[in-house]
Amino acid sequence: MTSLVDLVIQEASRLEALAMSIYTRLAATFRSDPELNRFWMSMARHEAGHVGALALIRALLDESASDLHLEVDDRVAREASALIEALHAEAAHPVSVERAFAIALELESLEFEDLVLDLTHALSDPDARTQAEQMLLHDLSDLSLMIEKRCPNDELLARADALVESRVGKGGRDGGYVRRI
Repeated sequence: MTSLVDLVIQEASRLEALAMSIYTRLAATFRSDPELNRFWMSMARHEAGHVGALALIRALLDESASDLHLEVDDRVAREASALIEALHAEAAHPVSVERAFAIALELESLEFEDLVLDLTHALSDPDARTQAEQMLLHDLSDLSLMIEKRCPNDELLARADALVESRVGKGGRDGGYVRRI
């Protein structure tokens, strides 16, 4: 396996862990609101699943080092890094409900999610990617519902709904960021 693939998986794992931490920080901010606390913890669990999936990918690559060669476009991870780090720093302090949802939308709008899905697809059967896409769509739909329910901001709701709609048509695309060579 090339060192670039190693570095991308390492960076993707770091960014997914930061995303998980953003959501646990938001859960702590809204600890006194059981519904919001549960919602943010659910989002954190989704990100934890990505950390685990990347660890599995790393193990699969280690086992098949001589049989499997991947080409990875690392641009999306590099571009996501600064924003995720900034959002992580912001979430370290209490934020309003509206800002918390805006942070989640910024995070979930990154193309970085596609890189993780593409890595999953390159190393497992198509059903694994389909399942991951369905889980992502479910989480985005939950985000949209919570914004509608808890945040009277039509612009945020429109952004959330547009994000859900954009993901509906993406299923089954061949990995744009990862391919076997």
